[in-house]
Amino acid sequence: MSRSRFIQLVGLLACVGLLGVAASRMPTINEGRRALNLMGADSPLENTPPEYVFYIQAFGAFRGLIADIAFIRADQLKQAGRFYDAMQLHQWICALQPHFPGVWEYASWNLAWNISVTTFTPEERWNWVYNGVKLLRDHGIPLNPKAVNLYKQLAWTFNNKMGENTDEQHYAYKCNWAWRMHLVLGPPPDPLAGADPATLAADLTTLEEPKLLEEAARRTYAQSQEKLRKAAENVGLEAPPMPDPAAIEAGRAPALTGSIEFKIAQRAAADQLRPIRDAAPTLAELYPRHPEARRMVSELRALGTDLSDTPLTEDAYWREGGLAHAFFLPYRALVNPAGFRERFGRESRAASALQERMDALGRILGLPTGDPAGAALVQYLQRKVLREVYKLDPAFLLELVETFGPIDWRSVDAQGLYWAARGLVAGGDTVSKFGNDKTNTARIMFFCLRSLFLRGHLVFEPNPDAIHASYLNLSRDLNMIEPMHRAYVQYGALFDPTGDVPGLPGTYRGGHINFLTEAIRLLYLAGREAEAAGYYRALRQLYPRTPDGRPEPMFAKSLHDFVLDSFRDSLFAPASRDLLIIVDAWLIQAYDALAAGDFVGYARHIRAARDYHESFMRDKRDDPLTRRTWLKDFAQLQVDAFGAYLARPSRSSAFTLHKTRLWQNAPLPLRQGVYDDLLPLLKSECEFYRFDVARAFPEPSGMDEYRRQRPPRGEELPESDTRTLPRVSG
Repeated sequence: MSRSRFIQLVGLLACVGLLGVAASRMPTINEGRRALNLMGADSPLENTPPEYVFYIQAFGAFRGLIADIAFIRADQLKQAGRFYDAMQLHQWICALQPHFPGVWEYASWNLAWNISVTTFTPEERWNWVYNGVKLLRDHGIPLNPKAVNLYKQLAWTFNNKMGENTDEQHYAYKCNWAWRMHLVLGPPPDPLAGADPATLAADLTTLEEPKLLEEAARRTYAQSQEKLRKAAENVGLEAPPMPDPAAIEAGRAPALTGSIEFKIAQRAAADQLRPIRDAAPTLAELYPRHPEARRMVSELRALGTDLSDTPLTEDAYWREGGLAHAFFLPYRALVNPAGFRERFGRESRAASALQERMDALGRILGLPTGDPAGAALVQYLQRKVLREVYKLDPAFLLELVETFGPIDWRSVDAQGLYWAARGLVAGGDTVSKFGNDKTNTARIMFFCLRSLFLRGHLVFEPNPDAIHASYLNLSRDLNMIEPMHRAYVQYGALFDPTGDVPGLPGTYRGGHINFLTEAIRLLYLAGREAEAAGYYRALRQLYPRTPDGRPEPMFAKSLHDFVLDSFRDSLFAPASRDLLIIVDAWLIQAYDALAAGDFVGYARHIRAARDYHESFMRDKRDDPLTRRTWLKDFAQLQVDAFGAYLARPSRSSAFTLHKTRLWQNAPLPLRQGVYDDLLPLLKSECEFYRFDVARAFPEPSGMDEYRRQRPPRGEELPESDTRTLPRVSG
């Protein structure tokens, strides 16, 4: 045998041997992949759609090489602006490697983050971001149900891309998702809705007398407390007795584990989802339970509404004549009261057609009489749309509500929470216990809870003709304080196990203290002093000392002083102009609360602004040398700020609707003080957005008498250098 032949034979034997050794390691490698959730299935063909099976079998071991070439080509297409071709290529790459989570994760991220920002209109931007969502939700995750990273990427898209304001079209994302969930579920139940909007406006006949505001606020608060007691009785809860006022003020109230308001809202949210979870999954199962539903389905089909047990795709759901337009749009208009857009908008042919559809639907479903068969049919359709169109499990939605609290599923952050929690469960853990490899996914769940606290309370009035121009007002949800507090205590120690109890370790200490401080301020200003005092006590117990071991001086004061000092330490400055900025900020918050119907919050913010005004002016009124730094009377400052708020330019009809809400709820002196000056601006604004100005901004009563008694705006000002509030740009 020649030397060359011998070398070839040895090389061949070595190759066979190495292949054998490599093959023997495959079971160990696969076990590691399973432990890391990198395998979608034991077999690449298991539960794989036929179109993916073709690519797997046709290209075999060359699929990886072809996918690499396709990745390069897709990036070239993206750089050339051929986005749809790039998207098609990404879908083909995913078809080549359906059980490799990395290709799905990258393709979704590329659509939602990279390609989307190269477009300009809100419709285009939303289309690309939502394509990234659907790629994971509808295809990637079903093929790789244990791949935790896919759930994490999907949750991050909702929480960060849509939820944060880093993308200039974030408002369009929030409106588009809110619209989808609004049609199916509607707004969450609100058993503690505020008092009659006319109460506060009618009681406040002057802005000069603080006692009138305090008394009106007390009456409004008494109404809300009565509503609280009734709501507690309706859900089988007993409202706890109010702690002693002195104990509240001194911060000695018992630490809370969830207020009665939180528990009532949580029960109501769970009661809304439970019938949907228990609804019949098919029409065949619905008919024996409610025989009358068969007639209803037949009549709806005669109207062109396609009802069947055939699996429902999102395209079929949204097409013209699909369930979204033919059923849920008129149903939602029937069961939810008309918003300000409908009340102040002008009549249109489309509105007349919708009204006809609403009348027919209400008659068929027996809504006026509360026919249980009609309610069961609606719940069947809600369950079908949630599961088949949006891939949301009603049972898991209910579990999250019962775990964390009342969640408005129209929020993008709620969806982020859902998919992050689903990822932990898919990885073999629970929402309260998880391994180290799931920590990043759990952090997103933590971020979502934080975001639900900051912006989880939605006031949404859709504009079906241009969803991105809908009215959407996001504000803090006080019912998410308790879940967020629990998350800090529970997850903080898991994320960073260093440090000493009772407080959290250094990484989370500052965040937890800041969160509780903000929560205490918000609860105190909302009139929920007992709850604020409970969290103040929890704050004292968790963090009695500074990091260097000294007693914490910030907590050695009464609740009232702690709330005001926490603002003063970060905001107060001695110059009059700086103080005006602070007072203006308080007044803006007051008017935001008033627009949302939070009359107690309005009164509390006005009181805080007055306190700052008085603290500045107290030592200056007796000193003529400081006259040039005097501020206007506080009543006049309120009118100035109110006028500046309404004069802010409106870039969409959504903000004009916000102004109408504020106008309807505002006290009479505020409306009288700005009406004549602002009427031309408000009239042109309403003309532009096709609102009826006489209904949106009606003339305040008593204007003739007001004009006789008061000089025109500006003539009552002294000639001294009186400062005015800075105008707030839109």
